[in-house]
Amino acid sequence: MNPNDHDTPRSRRSWFGTRHPAVAADFGRGSLRLLQLDHAGAAYACTAAAEVAGCVLEGGTAPTSTPEDFGDRVRAACAQVGFAGREAAITLPAECFQADIARLPAMNDAELSESIRFEATDRFGIASDSASIGHVRLGSTAGGSNEVLMLAIANATVQRAAMAMVRAGFRPSRVEHAALAALRAVSRQRSAECADPADARDFAMIHLEDRVATLAAVRDGSLSFLRTVRGDWAPVGMTAARRATAIRLANDAIELEPAAQESTAWRWCALAEEVLRCLRHFERTSGGWWPRAIAVTGPAANDPQSAATLESVCGARTGLCVPIRAIERAAPCIHGNTWVAAIGGACTALRQLDRAPRAEDVPAQPARGAPRTAMARAAGTGTIALAPEPKPETLAAAGGAAA
Repeated sequence: MNPNDHDTPRSRRSWFGTRHPAVAADFGRGSLRLLQLDHAGAAYACTAAAEVAGCVLEGGTAPTSTPEDFGDRVRAACAQVGFAGREAAITLPAECFQADIARLPAMNDAELSESIRFEATDRFGIASDSASIGHVRLGSTAGGSNEVLMLAIANATVQRAAMAMVRAGFRPSRVEHAALAALRAVSRQRSAECADPADARDFAMIHLEDRVATLAAVRDGSLSFLRTVRGDWAPVGMTAARRATAIRLANDAIELEPAAQESTAWRWCALAEEVLRCLRHFERTSGGWWPRAIAVTGPAANDPQSAATLESVCGARTGLCVPIRAIERAAPCIHGNTWVAAIGGACTALRQLDRAPRAEDVPAQPARGAPRTAMARAAGTGTIALAPEPKPETLAAAGGAAA
């Protein structure tokens, strides 16, 4: 997927007049996020936004309501907000998809679709009539073959989400992987904000959900690698609350408060090591490519130590995304990285943001293999500022001055 391959004018003309941009419907395990954007120069203008608590997706957690009941609640919420148009673009969590990369001989689109369907049913162990199967070309490799990202999702999951939106009065137009929608939002924001345009075309993104982390590598502006890692990536506060236990003593239950929040870097070590292995694999197969930066985003991306750990292990400048910067006059319900997939889904038919470079908070990362530098983390952030280590003569001079 080219993150910018959907750039079109902000509205399209039809026989019936102006067509409004689609409403992004980002289904999560705890709520549905609805967002509609319009183009506003260096940012996107928020037309309308709403968040409806509840879950209709089947899987690791049982759905909290039926598509019909949930659709009625969504309709009532939308009536108070006022979305323009009825087209809906659905994004579903990464945990609902099966994804893998296949290397296939060069072939046209029709032959590739048929080959992908056969390969996906065999590799994922699914029946072709019970799942929706798609693919994204990742580019050519040595020998004239193609690397293709295969995606599969159960039809029942798609139908539950679509039924809820139809019940709410919308017309579903497409279903998208939440991490790929997030990648579009991050790529457009970086294209507008990075002082060096090359930084926006060569980077990696980690999309964190409660149980799935998705690593995507963007090389020369196009998606070139994707890998999912399952684990417990839920926000620390939620994790601590879930692990609160009770001690029974003399038939009385004593509820223990969660322990004081300690360093959480250990939670991200396994993820950082897996990301490093993936990047090294891609480095070998791509002729030495390494990301200029790593962006951390997604519903579970609220711990600055995740970025700090990834940076120390992978050796690339890493930081939490700020997707709300891409929206002008954002609605009060839009907050944090939770909305990044909704932003990506809502801006699909909108053109690129105007360039508005921001001053970099940290200097450029030194080349791989360069001497290590002293690290100092900015207070309250996940950004590590790199400063050269003092030379021996500098230290001696400083000592002499002190004397």
